[in-house]
Amino acid sequence: NNDYEFSQDFFINLNLKEELDKLIKRIHFDGHKIYIMSASLALATILLTNNPKELENDYKYISKSSLDPIINTSIKLDEKQIQEVKEEKKETKQQTDSVKKAQEQQKNTDSKNSTSSKKSASNSSSSKKKTPTNKKASTSKSTTSNKKTAPNTKKPSTNTQNIKNQTLVTVHRSNGSVEKIELEEYLIGVVAGEMPASFNSEALKAQAVVARTYTLKALKTGKKLTDTVVTQVYKDNKQLKALWGSSYNTYYQKIKNAVNATKGLTVKYKGDYIEALYYSTSNGYSEDAENVFVNSFPYLQSVESPWDKNVSSFKKTVTMNYSDVLKKLGITDKEAGIEIIERNRSQRVSKIKVGDKEFTGAKFRTLLSLRSADFEIEKTGNTLKITTRGFGHGVGMSQYGANEMAKQKKTYQQIIKHYYKGVTISK
Repeated sequence: NNDYEFSQDFFINLNLKEELDKLIKRIHFDGHKIYIMSASLALATILLTNNPKELENDYKYISKSSLDPIINTSIKLDEKQIQEVKEEKKETKQQTDSVKKAQEQQKNTDSKNSTSSKKSASNSSSSKKKTPTNKKASTSKSTTSNKKTAPNTKKPSTNTQNIKNQTLVTVHRSNGSVEKIELEEYLIGVVAGEMPASFNSEALKAQAVVARTYTLKALKTGKKLTDTVVTQVYKDNKQLKALWGSSYNTYYQKIKNAVNATKGLTVKYKGDYIEALYYSTSNGYSEDAENVFVNSFPYLQSVESPWDKNVSSFKKTVTMNYSDVLKKLGITDKEAGIEIIERNRSQRVSKIKVGDKEFTGAKFRTLLSLRSADFEIEKTGNTLKITTRGFGHGVGMSQYGANEMAKQKKTYQQIIKHYYKGVTISK
């Protein structure tokens, strides 16, 4: 499992032995007790240039040749992988043979042409009438030979190079599997998983650009990507067919078009990928990042989003047993009162007091699994009725707001720049 970026830890914390031990613990191996490091440039550089004494007994360089017997007996390929390797070797051999054959044919042709030219030169002194015929025959023969040779002298396919240039995304699936998916294909599954396919195309494009930004920043920082709301929801084709049924082809093509239309585009602030946060529905305003995630960002500040008030997901009322509420909040006093103390500029609850404990609106929302931190409460006996406005943490782009903006002929660029202030959209 090579998804842990450790180089930053090395250069921030110079306790190399401790950091290496942390890394080794993240490597799972079976069979021979040996660590095969892949693409570990930082580790190799430290070992080869510094070679600190404290590491000599635990880590050392081992040549590949000495590993071959172990590797050959340790790595087990499944039948499909074995067949792919065989086919790749066969194709490579065929290409090599074709090139050799073409070279040999060309060599023979050149030799024959040379001989023909010599004969022609020799005959020209005795018979000038035959010279044009001989030249024509020689030229014709050479041309025919070249035509036969041409198909075999084509350059090898560049598919391998194209694959190397692709950006692969590692996704840790809910079923426990780990998949590597090409970026643009992955984004189709993310846009489909995060936003209704029935949405306006400009909203889908905005989602594609924001999702691409989120993904590339995650890859850059070493963040582990899942297929759930913990990072970004991702659905594969099988899941999408189950979700869309007979509309699969229509919806898939619609989302693919949105992804392709924005290929390579990301959102940046002063040259760096932004924290590309988004959510379902606002309460009429987006939220300041610092009110939810502690850190503040100049492009993640509260802006108006009045369009959300017209959508079905805007308001919802739930009823809870007050005793259960107190239990979830960790309060033992069954007679504890509840009161909203303060709201912030986005009208979300910033402070709420229950008994002698104070909670932020974001924390209260999380503990009770509420749709939004903008809520009204009404307590009657042992019943607590809570009405929420909006759906999600509120930071960044409102997806339903984006769709309503798109309905009003706003472009995906205008949508993005409304919710993320001072950003640029570029490749």
